[in-house]
Amino acid sequence: MEMEACVDAVLEGSIKSAQHLFGRYDMDLDGSLCQQDFYDLLLELNLALPYPDYQRFVDACFAAADADRDGRLSIHDFIPLYKAIAAVRRAFRRQDHHSNGQIDRYDFYQMLHELELDGGEQGLQAVADAAFSKADAPGRGIVNFGQVLVWYSIYMLGSSLAHGSVQQQ
Repeated sequence: MEMEACVDAVLEGSIKSAQHLFGRYDMDLDGSLCQQDFYDLLLELNLALPYPDYQRFVDACFAAADADRDGRLSIHDFIPLYKAIAAVRRAFRRQDHHSNGQIDRYDFYQMLHELELDGGEQGLQAVADAAFSKADAPGRGIVNFGQVLVWYSIYMLGSSLAHGSVQQQ
């Protein structure tokens, strides 16, 4: 639960807290974060991901948020990413009915529905089933927030930032 409290303090905050967080990691005070600054910022979330998953998460988030592809994130690049991760966090928490940091396939579907993700021609249930299988690589039938974030960052984040399709609350 200590990890959850740390994540909540960062992700449940306002845009002002996003700006404050961004400012703490803008080491050279140039108004942007290089990938290493961004990596360090995300470490504060203490997602407890294995290193390869954490690196994939950082790489996918950075690539999705770096709109002008200059290798740096401005505050304007960072805020939509912050909002997207916060929206996923809120949806995950609402579906974590047992408050154990894990959700099953049905709750995962409900989370995607809550995020208003479009299933396209396949339908949301088919997309949710395929997505859950990717997120639940060990095949345990449950996923934790870290697994959901890795899946979301790799498969969904780029398109949701580009189209503004993540539900903002």
